[in-house]
Parts: sequence; structure tokens; C-alpha cells
Amino acid sequence: MTRRTRQRTWILGGVGLIACGILGVLPPGGRVGSGPILLVTDVLFAASVLLFAVGLSRDASVVTRRPLGVTAMAIVAIWPLLSSVITRAMGPGVSPNDDAWVAYGYIALFIPTAAGLVAAMQIARSDTVPSPWRWAPAWVLGMQALAWAVSQAVLVTARPENVQSFAEPFHMLGTLASLAATLGLGILALILAARSRPESVQVYRSP
Repeated sequence: MTRRTRQRTWILGGVGLIACGILGVLPPGGRVGSGPILLVTDVLFAASVLLFAVGLSRDASVVTRRPLGVTAMAIVAIWPLLSSVITRAMGPGVSPNDDAWVAYGYIALFIPTAAGLVAAMQIARSDTVPSPWRWAPAWVLGMQALAWAVSQAVLVTARPENVQSFAEPFHMLGTLASLAATLGLGILALILAARSRPESVQVYRSP
């Protein structure tokens, strides 16, 4: 029963993350009502991550329902949705140089990064996900940090007139990092679920 519950948890969560990745790369012009689609994506991401955190049973949770791991994953789950609400509440009339936007920029950088790091370490410490795949969230977090560091290094060192030419590579790099966290981890979850077969029942034939 334990493996079956774990398998169901990872299949449902994995399908949710894959759907988030697919919705995230749809071209804006091809979306029917991009606002509602973005909302659905954020809600689906939150539900998928929370499912991985809590699991359909304690043994199905990727952090074995440890309070620190569940809390960190809950923050990771709801942050995109909360960020959208905060951004809409601040409104387009606020200048990007306003103190509120600057403070929010630091908060938006620190909170999800810190929560993601704690969650990744809790998953790595748990025995639920087989090795070495328990380190996959940490790998994804490292990839996202590297993408951010490269973009910041280029912005600091490049001439102002050349910054615009890096817009497309930056966008591709950010998209790949985002896909690794959704599509990549979702596919990995499905693969691990397929490898985690339910316990078989041995049937003995009568002599």
C-alpha cells in the first residue's frame, strides 16, 4: 500500500508540474485569456508542490511530512500566486524606482530562494526519493541561481548600448531554468513513479 500511495502521489504531482511547464511556454498570442491561464498555472503549481510535500500518506511525502520541509515547500508552492496578487495590488501606477517596489524586489528574491534551498535540502535528507534523484531539486535550484548570476554579471559588465542584444538569450536561459523546475521535475516524478511498483503478491500453486 505504501508504494502504491507513493506512486499515485508522484503521478498526480508530476502531471501537474508537466502541465505547468507546458502552459508556461505557450506563446502569449496563442493563449485564450492569458490572465486566467496564468492564474490556473499558479494554482496548479501550488497544488502539485503541496501534494509532493504532504503526500497521500506520510511515506509518500518527499519530506516525510517533516514540519520544516512541509513549511518550506508550502512557501515555494504559494509564492508565485502570492507574488501575482502583490504585483496587481501595487498597480502599474507605482514607479519601478519607488521604495515599495525596491523592497518588494529584495523580498521576492530572498523568500523563494531561501524556501527553495531549505526544501531541496529536506528532500535530499529524506529517504523517500531514491538516490541520486533526491538531489534533483537542489540541481534545479543551482541551475536557476547560475542563470540569475550569469544575467547579472552580463548586465554589470556589458555596455549600456549592448544590453538589449542580450534580451533574447536571457529570456531563453530563464525559460530553460523554469522548465527544469516544472517539466523536468514532473517527468522525473513520473519515471520514479513507474519504477516504484506496488508490492506484488506471491501466489503459490497447490501441488
